Amino acid sequence: MTTVERKKISSVSPLPELSMAERLKVVRQARGLTQQQMADLLGISRPTVAQLEGGRHQPSTEVLETIVSELEVSRNWLWFGGGPMDDSGTGGGEVVVFGKFADADHIECPFIPVPVRAGFVELIAAEGDYGQYQTMRIYNPSPELRKAGTVVFEIDGDSMEPQLRAGMLVAVTPVPMADIKYIVSGVYVAAFGNQLTIKRIKDNDLLTKHQLVLHSDNPKAGMLTVAGEDIRGLWKVVDIIRGRVE
Repeated sequence: MTTVERKKISSVSPLPELSMAERLKVVRQARGLTQQQMADLLGISRPTVAQLEGGRHQPSTEVLETIVSELEVSRNWLWFGGGPMDDSGTGGGEVVVFGKFADADHIECPFIPVPVRAGFVELIAAEGDYGQYQTMRIYNPSPELRKAGTVVFEIDGDSMEPQLRAGMLVAVTPVPMADIKYIVSGVYVAAFGNQLTIKRIKDNDLLTKHQLVLHSDNPKAGMLTVAGEDIRGLWKVVDIIRGRVE
């Protein structure tokens, strides 16, 4: 494993308009690494690093998360170009964003990554206390995303392929519990019992049979039938915030 010396970076964060390839190069140079050292750190070849920085290939989720953890880079900046590059602000000086980007139209939403989904279900009873989760910045949000309670989820599994794939981030808005029985179509994140899943609603039997059928877009994944009394929350999928990078 390459030992990384944290070097002082510019007092102005690289701009959010940089491409993913450009941000990867900026990170490497800011941390004082050669392409070979970056390759050793990430467990890939030097030519692959060059291809990533040249935009000829997209980095995997594992590569991006290694950069975040090992080089102490902000996940929000690396994935989306938002906010400062430096995650902790220590050892590298103060890092700020140009005013026009700092003041850009955006909202801050709780981000629910896959590893802590079970914990999220327990928070539903706590009236949406998302304090333990990191936040995700969404620029130029649609009017629907401006509603109170908007959350960003990470997709896990293949039940909603091909539209939604593992690793994608989706922005969702809550459906009032009293209105769930009237939902007849759309893609939703559903919490029931101690489970959290994303499925499509094609029909709704809550008023007649007191159950909700959740369908998968992937024909191999099947469907789920959930008893009405087990439903703990429902969120409408409004937008894909980030597609999976490979």
